[in-house]
Amino acid sequence: MFSKFKTSCMITAVALATILPGQASASAASNNGIHIKNNVSININGETLKVSDPILNKSDYLFLPMRALYEAVGASVDWKKETLTASAIRNGKLVDLTIGSNTALVDGQKVPMVVAPFMYKDRTYMPLRFVSENFGGIVNWNPATQTVDISLTDEIPGKPQGDPYILHINNDRIVMEDPIIVKQSRSYIPANYIYDNLEDSSGTLLPDNSFELQIAGMSFVFKENSNQVLINDEVVTMEAKPFMQNGKMYVPVSFIVNALGGNLRYIEDKRELYLYVYQYMYTSSFLEKSYGSTPTPTNVPSARLEGDRDLLISDNPETLTNKLIPKSNATLAQYQVKATSATNKHRVFGWHYNTLGTDVRMGITVQNTSSTESIEVIDSKGTSQQTGNSWVGHDIGLTIADATLNDKLKKSSSKGIVIAPGETKVIESYDLLNSYIIGYLHDLDIRAINGGTPEYTIRTVLTKDKSNLTSILSEPVPIDVSAKHPRGAWTSSTILADIPAYTVGSPRVGYSISNDRTDNLLTAENSLSKINGAIGNPGHFGMNYKVSIPLVNQTGTTKTIKLKLAGRGGIYSGAVKVNGKVYLVPTLRVGTEYVELPDYIMQGSSEKLELEFMHAGGVNLPVAIYVETK
Repeated sequence: MFSKFKTSCMITAVALATILPGQASASAASNNGIHIKNNVSININGETLKVSDPILNKSDYLFLPMRALYEAVGASVDWKKETLTASAIRNGKLVDLTIGSNTALVDGQKVPMVVAPFMYKDRTYMPLRFVSENFGGIVNWNPATQTVDISLTDEIPGKPQGDPYILHINNDRIVMEDPIIVKQSRSYIPANYIYDNLEDSSGTLLPDNSFELQIAGMSFVFKENSNQVLINDEVVTMEAKPFMQNGKMYVPVSFIVNALGGNLRYIEDKRELYLYVYQYMYTSSFLEKSYGSTPTPTNVPSARLEGDRDLLISDNPETLTNKLIPKSNATLAQYQVKATSATNKHRVFGWHYNTLGTDVRMGITVQNTSSTESIEVIDSKGTSQQTGNSWVGHDIGLTIADATLNDKLKKSSSKGIVIAPGETKVIESYDLLNSYIIGYLHDLDIRAINGGTPEYTIRTVLTKDKSNLTSILSEPVPIDVSAKHPRGAWTSSTILADIPAYTVGSPRVGYSISNDRTDNLLTAENSLSKINGAIGNPGHFGMNYKVSIPLVNQTGTTKTIKLKLAGRGGIYSGAVKVNGKVYLVPTLRVGTEYVELPDYIMQGSSEKLELEFMHAGGVNLPVAIYVETK
């Protein structure tokens, strides 16, 4: 057993040391290569350590008195006179250091040390970096200011206490067994979390103790404490320096993400790191953002609903609270299908933020309300994403839009199921974490097995207590009137807009699509489902928006057509398909930013441009299309 601050009378102080490369010569000298350093400052978690005993340097390693340091970090120490061993314990971790020995015991395991503890004028001195890092600390040396900054947490390295660290890599959520470490505002994680969770990736510790990380054919070779990295055998200098901790190579995440193309965000208070590598996350590439203003567009002259796939929106209540969802189980949205044919096509789009204080299960269910006719789900596919990040348009909206326009919706196991009269079955289910937002889009086709007219109800449902989703047959909860997000069902999930023909060589034209007066087609009044309230869908969330632009070229020569896109009603992002190829639109600010689509080469006298949009979420988001001759 150890009592706090227990020491032997033989010890006046025990000190710790760290490697400090490139130190200046000491102010005074003693025997055995030991020098006194009077111009060094020691900071622990931002507090300057007051040291009465001399700070020492030996072989370019800094040593400083131990008593003040251990009192500052709250560790207990015991001295074994017979073996000249100091045993210190903090947060359940035991570190044994012996005078003159280059081998330490960390929780009973032998660990080599670069420098050995030693005695100086009847005082015991020991290496700072080794002890600090094994007590969960991070040590930084600033040679310009001769300052050591030590950051200590209440965690055992490699064994986070309290809430775990969470790593999000694209669509995967990983509960980490190691901490995320921040040094000089840069986030580091062990390399294995990257190559274990990205396809076509691997990691290898090389004979010279450097570490090779391979991702999708690109090779990164990191060396501990070196800011030079080999990328495909070319030397690149970075600001960050990888390091080893607990036998793992910690690599700078932002450097890797920037090299591969992606995005990164660390929410420190939630211990969540979001790492996006676009080539894994998206099928399509981003258009390059340009800066400048665009003129005021005119309204689309005509827009109409098209197609036979109807739309059920479950986006209200968007923020799920215990006041709005007081019971353990709830229906969020509902559509009683009044079929007119044997086969019917549906789309369900959902968007909800869980603030219920607990993880919940959500799902899409179908209840067969016919007393005679069985129904079959002949096709079922969709996509979903959830995030605890505030970048919902990026995290959720763009992934849904990209998958939908590229026809990359994933097949569901509910395809082929038969639902007997009076029976309810789950089409798709989702586990939504507390404080997370989920977005999903699901297409399903249902037919009557015997060729009759089917009767059924589609629901989006939620359970707090892990009830069977098929048992939830209640009416939808009332809408949240204070937050008018859409809820309802409409006859189509596609809008088609025709733009007047553009003649090459004529002045630039611009048309505002989506959510102007001419195409506000999904209203509360024309919703097919109004039980406990409906709110229109003016932002056309979950919808495909198609635009047809006829082109006329009377010159008899090849001409180049340029298209620009700009937001008109707020920050805009989404996906656009141009003549069969999909591009992602980054976040655009109104009046100052736009994107240019690839040039279109017109060779005939009469051609047509076909564009298709899906918005990435947010408020009501119109976007403008500008057409001109290059």
